Amino acid sequence: MNENNKNKQAYFVGGGLGSLAGALYLIEDAGFKGENIHIIEALPILGGSNDGSGTKQDGFVCRGGRMLNEETYENLWELLSRIPSLNVPHISVKDEVLAFDHANPTHANARLINKVGKILDVHSMGFDNRDRLRLLKLMRMDEKELENRTIKEWFDDHFFTTNFWYMWQTTFAFQKWSSLLELKRYMNRMIREFSRIETLAGVTRTPYNQYESIILPIKKHLEQFNIDYLLRCTVTDLDFIPGDAITVSAIRYTAAEGNSGSFVLKKGDLCMVTNGCITDNANLGNYHTPARYLPNEPVSGVLWSNISRKKPGLGNPAPFFGKPDETKWYSFTATFKDNKMLKLIEDFSNNKPGSGALMSFVDSSWLMSIVVSAQPHFAAQLEDTTILWGYGLYPDKIGDYIKKPMIDCTGEEILTELIHHLHFEAYETEIKDTVINVIPVMMPYVDALFQPRAKSDRPLVVPKGSTNLAFHSQFVEIADDMVFTEEYSVRAAKIAVYTLLGIDRKVIPVTPHNKNLAVLLKAVYTAFR
Repeated sequence: MNENNKNKQAYFVGGGLGSLAGALYLIEDAGFKGENIHIIEALPILGGSNDGSGTKQDGFVCRGGRMLNEETYENLWELLSRIPSLNVPHISVKDEVLAFDHANPTHANARLINKVGKILDVHSMGFDNRDRLRLLKLMRMDEKELENRTIKEWFDDHFFTTNFWYMWQTTFAFQKWSSLLELKRYMNRMIREFSRIETLAGVTRTPYNQYESIILPIKKHLEQFNIDYLLRCTVTDLDFIPGDAITVSAIRYTAAEGNSGSFVLKKGDLCMVTNGCITDNANLGNYHTPARYLPNEPVSGVLWSNISRKKPGLGNPAPFFGKPDETKWYSFTATFKDNKMLKLIEDFSNNKPGSGALMSFVDSSWLMSIVVSAQPHFAAQLEDTTILWGYGLYPDKIGDYIKKPMIDCTGEEILTELIHHLHFEAYETEIKDTVINVIPVMMPYVDALFQPRAKSDRPLVVPKGSTNLAFHSQFVEIADDMVFTEEYSVRAAKIAVYTLLGIDRKVIPVTPHNKNLAVLLKAVYTAFR
């Protein structure tokens, strides 16, 4: 144990993957005592946006799904190599996940579907020469020239009719008004996926949902160290010592009972903050009730706003949390008491559950997509219970069959819309007779991290002048990496711990696939297919 650190306290604001990873690094790489690590979470459960919950009686729900990738998630796999599997003795979570994925490879056969229920041929990206030139130029642009610019400012209308755009948009949840800078980072970071975007063969599957496959094993591993978890506790503000340096002196919070208080930091104590969360203010509905749109006062956005006014260099939350109508989408999880619906989808798509990927309905006014994971997707699923997940990128639009905005729809109405897009009308009654629940979820800020921005709007992981404050979220600035990934949170946590404590250990760098000649040649070939 590092004797210099054994009596220091560390406070993590937010209970997501970044905080759990940071706690592990403090214990294993910095010599902290587990009981001196405090994870403060506003929700009654840890995991952040890596979620999965429900029961066999009331149905299951995932608010969203984060794409994993074997080749590009360098620090995530290193983290999971340290965590023992809960299901398979004597192997790590990394080995468990990769073994499952290799045994269940992804190869989508029905990536895009049109309004008459035809599976589209997406071998060609659909580019014209101007599309190709604009993409090539974008990948080589200096990021300073892309600040506060949108994707639709860069490309002609034709680009947004291509197979590539529909597939890339629905895979990663980009919008036309999303950040051009962020698209550039994705194109460079995920250049390997460009050549297989029509099959999504690069998607790495977990045995169960990401909460049970990733978060629970980490939490279980950390329990042996007696970490202090404070749930239903909302951090509202930070106090700073006066002066030019950035030194947190106190963490202010409100408990579930309404009691307010603060944690006072001594010299050497650390404060690591989730300064933005994409699932803030998420709300769940059910088969008969829509989810509610509740965009006001997102917890992480309010905290970030409060502290950013106090010190320079702490970023600017306004571009991310200021336009919820541009950042919201509506997801849904359907639970069935047999496999009728999934068997129909399997016969239609020629993908057994878990072998396909997103199926996107290009003519859907909601731009609806669904995915059927390997069953069971939850450990508590009964043998004859099946689930599917989906989402709509345009929840304010009027449905094609249900003539109301998706944002106002119940789970049953969303299922009806899906049945019609799949042209399963002849089986509608049979399908609905098997429903346990369809749970819609409204997320006002799920796309916030793609909003147009200046680079300075996201703070550095450890801001200049900081002595004890770091950020570890999807809203920090890490050169060359891309947000909306578990990798980003884990990388940020590792940078935070190693930098604040001066630990002479390497943070695994971003793999430069965009400089690999073989990868680039394959991408060029794909662009001209």
